[in-house]
Amino acid sequence: MTAPHAHEIALRTHGLVVGHRGRGLLPPLDLELERGHLLLVLGRNGAGKTTLVRTLLGLLPPVAGTVAWAPGARRAYVAQAGSLDPTLPVRATDVVAWGGLRGWDFARPWRRTPTATIDASLTALSVADLARRPLRELSGGQVQRVMFARVLASGADVAVLDEPTASMDAAGERAVYSTLSRLAHERGFAIVVVTHAVTAALGSCDRILLLDADGGVVYGPAREVTRSEAYRCLYHDHEGDRGHDHDHDHDHDHDHDHDHDHDHG
Repeated sequence: MTAPHAHEIALRTHGLVVGHRGRGLLPPLDLELERGHLLLVLGRNGAGKTTLVRTLLGLLPPVAGTVAWAPGARRAYVAQAGSLDPTLPVRATDVVAWGGLRGWDFARPWRRTPTATIDASLTALSVADLARRPLRELSGGQVQRVMFARVLASGADVAVLDEPTASMDAAGERAVYSTLSRLAHERGFAIVVVTHAVTAALGSCDRILLLDADGGVVYGPAREVTRSEAYRCLYHDHEGDRGHDHDHDHDHDHDHDHDHDHDHG
């Protein structure tokens, strides 16, 4: 099955330098992200992962170079797992409905997401049976699938996720990355994921961007990057073997803003 719009370029960067106050963190990056592909952004804490993502989303200006999204590309951002307040008195269906909100105007002050869209999105993520359940009653993996359904309901074709499996066990991590891979390959999403859950994600990704806090960058097909010297130094040598889960603290190369999700039109 060929994904819709597969092989279309969703994102290009040319000579992109990311950083703060004019100081670059990484060498210039030339990236291409195709629709239908899942890109992992890997690296130790402080390597610049979150700064890169914020720059791609337009939340930080580039130090140099350009970021070019495909015309009309709709981008959805999903913050770290657990960033949504679990005490909110909302149901899974309410969260998915938020995905279709397009702002406020006097003619249509509350433009609702069509019920059919909500139902189809929940069904696509295998959480239709949870629609009426309060969010606080759901497991971490179920909440993430609801958040992915929200992305579907938004009509986005590009999704950027920050540590989507934080605090999950290994089985939950694998299930989440399998779901993300299916969304990319079957529905033509371009998906960017910042993660430390390397073992769980490797089998589901298409490309890897490996950032080194010392300034090195490796980018390419997953199979090639995992054979690189930089990857071996970071994961094989550091952890002993690839069988370990590489879960550490979240990236803190700047102050996070994870108290809400952003959909960029």
